[in-house]
Amino acid sequence: MKKLLFFAVAIFALSFSSFAEVDPYVVDDNAIDQTFAQAAEITVNDMNTAIINDFGMPLTDNSTASFKNANPWVAFALCWVLGGFGIHRHYMGTSKWMWAIYTFTCGGIFGIVTLVDCVVLLVGAIQNDIHEYTNNSSFFMWL
Repeated sequence: MKKLLFFAVAIFALSFSSFAEVDPYVVDDNAIDQTFAQAAEITVNDMNTAIINDFGMPLTDNSTASFKNANPWVAFALCWVLGGFGIHRHYMGTSKWMWAIYTFTCGGIFGIVTLVDCVVLLVGAIQNDIHEYTNNSSFFMWL
């Protein structure tokens, strides 16, 4: 057993030492200097028009995306699967710390809030209307 362990350590050490001499990363300082010399300077205003948010839309002045068209069935499925972490609330637009509140209260007061969210979202999905629950930053979205 000692010989097998020694052999494994030796092979492991040799495998790293064989690649130690090869330097695949070479920095060409002249190319970097040339790139900076050819670069154009932009301002923050130029960047705001060029940046695209996660939804593929250019950023607006308020920098928030509209959640009016959130799919009710997707919101219900997220609540059913990941409701204890409040992921469905982020899908529908809420405060950025709602995940922490859901997580640290064990799924929203030991799962009660998540259960009510599931029922409310199921009814909303059947009626195909959850607009009153979107962009809601309160802990109890149904109140």
